[in-house]
Amino acid sequence: MFNFNLLRQAILSAALCTGCLATGAQASGQGTNGMLDVVHQGIVHDALYDVCLDGQSGLAVGLAGTVLTTDDAGLTWNNGSAGVDNALLGVSCGKSVSLVVGQTGLIMRKAGDGEWSNVDSGTDQRLLSVSANESGLAVAVGGFGTVLKSSDGGLTWAPLSFDWEAILNDFLEPHVYDVNVSAGGIITLVGEFDLVLRSADKGATWDTVNKGDTSLFAVDFRDEASGFAVGQNGKVVKTLDGGLTWTIMTVPTQENLLDVWSSGNQVLVTGIRTLMRSRDDGLNWEVITEGDVTVQWYQALKGTASGDTDSVVMVGHSGRIINIK
Repeated sequence: MFNFNLLRQAILSAALCTGCLATGAQASGQGTNGMLDVVHQGIVHDALYDVCLDGQSGLAVGLAGTVLTTDDAGLTWNNGSAGVDNALLGVSCGKSVSLVVGQTGLIMRKAGDGEWSNVDSGTDQRLLSVSANESGLAVAVGGFGTVLKSSDGGLTWAPLSFDWEAILNDFLEPHVYDVNVSAGGIITLVGEFDLVLRSADKGATWDTVNKGDTSLFAVDFRDEASGFAVGQNGKVVKTLDGGLTWTIMTVPTQENLLDVWSSGNQVLVTGIRTLMRSRDDGLNWEVITEGDVTVQWYQALKGTASGDTDSVVMVGHSGRIINIK
């Protein structure tokens, strides 16, 4: 008999790239003469799962409590730790508060330049992503329908309940893979079954604005109106109305896509054996084949305005951090 729960766990592992190192591929040396520059390199068993940038400051997180820091928009990185052994799977940078989430319901919080402290999440489910705004609204999401909300900058958390049977017409609790909290308090969740859930009132009520047959692994908004989400089997969807409606974009891959970032008309998408760039807001795409991106995996990418240009960094296998020019 076909075991659907095993398939769901396989998809969850693929989204985290646990064990998805390509065989027969060797990491190239640090630095390239092209658009990809390796600025940090760990050992083959290392892995980085998420990265965030806030101006010149940033964090990258991964296996065994790894926390790397940057003060120059990702050009150089310093080794660090959150003081735990858990895999850290999601991170949010803020001017006043930074948050990290991970295995077994772990939530870590750091105020300003202070130390990391463990915060009670109230769950032991794997937490995959966290997003917060400067008003103190934060949301963390994870396995089997887990959605947590904080209104005090991550000091305290409460679960949000959803009628998943009514939403999906099924008994399953979907994995929720990513979340975006806007400056104005709009919350957007993406997950299994191409789910996009949107709340315009800070999580009090929710609208199901997208459903389908695959999974969406990541969502990114460049402003209050425009954004992209990406996922399984080369899925890329775009919104121009703040997440109310989503349009499927045509892309030249069927690989699992793990993260997306956009600025102006530029869109970058990373995934398993895939890196793509669009210079016309997703209408046309170029497949980047430099370095090891066609044989390895990069889990997350983020960018920030740095002077007259965008600084974009990408993290993944072997503790690698790539600066994208």
